[in-house]
Amino acid sequence: MRVLPDLNALSIQLVDDHPGHGYVADQLVPALRGEHALLMFGYLPLRVQWVLEDLGFEPVEARNAVSSLLQYPMDSVSVTPDTILHAYDISAEKNHDVYDCLYVAVAREADADRLVTTDGDFEGLCEDEPFEYTNPVPESVLSEFHAVSE
Repeated sequence: MRVLPDLNALSIQLVDDHPGHGYVADQLVPALRGEHALLMFGYLPLRVQWVLEDLGFEPVEARNAVSSLLQYPMDSVSVTPDTILHAYDISAEKNHDVYDCLYVAVAREADADRLVTTDGDFEGLCEDEPFEYTNPVPESVLSEFHAVSE
C-alpha cells in the first residue's frame, strides 16, 4: 500500500490532542511503522511546520515535530516541472484548485494506492482516479475543526 497524505493529514498526525488525530493516525501509523509506504514530496514537511506554527506551536516545537516525522520510513517522490504542468492540466480538466490537483498529479505519478486528506473537496476530485481517496475524519468531528479555527 502506497499512501500519500496531504498537508492537513500530516499536520494532524503530529498533534496528539487534535480532534481528528486518532482518525488520521489510523490511516498513517501503518505507513509510519513501515507496513505501508508513506509518500512524501519536496516542501511538504516545511508546510507542515507552517501549519503547526499556525496552530500555536512554537517554532522550535514545530521544527522538532517535523524533524521527528522525517525519521520515519518514507518514499520520497519528485515533483518536477512536468508534475506541476500535469497538475494544471488536471485543474483545467476538473475545474478545481491547482493546489489540490497537485496531490492528484503526485498520486498518479507515484502510483499511490491511497490519498489521505481531511479535505472533503477531494471526494469529487478523486472520482475515476487509479487510487483511493479517504477522508477518515467523520463529519461531526470535521465541524469541530471549523469551530476551533473561527
